[in-house]
Amino acid sequence: MMAYMLLAGLALGAAGATLGMTVDHRTQLDHHSGRVAVTYRGDVAIHHKQVGTATGGGRSATLRCDWTAKMTVARHATGTGGTSMTRHIADTPAIAGTRPGWCITNRSAISEEVASRAGDMQRHLVTVAEEDHAALRAELDRLHGAERTG
Repeated sequence: MMAYMLLAGLALGAAGATLGMTVDHRTQLDHHSGRVAVTYRGDVAIHHKQVGTATGGGRSATLRCDWTAKMTVARHATGTGGTSMTRHIADTPAIAGTRPGWCITNRSAISEEVASRAGDMQRHLVTVAEEDHAALRAELDRLHGAERTG
């Protein structure tokens, strides 16, 4: 029974957990077809990875929990003519860290650390948004033509 609980704990320690944290960024993009209002929403999930081994008495343990907070970004753009465009940007690592010991016992401390670094998450979202502007302009050009007409 104890071995089963240990294996279950290890499986949980390696799994990702949603933090329930979202970060928003709103901006406007000028395009020849008109001004485009853009909202980026970043959903944060924490992924844990158990590393090292627990050792017997007298030897130092190498057990630690490596974690990464990844952000999945959804972009919603609305043009002046009512054009609506969405895009999902794959998980991008925003922040990472490590803690000594088991992941299962560090989950709440890691969640608190990620929540306390909301400014870092906001900066990461702004960076992702800025990198997306070229792709959004290309989508708008395909939809409305590359140059203003008339």
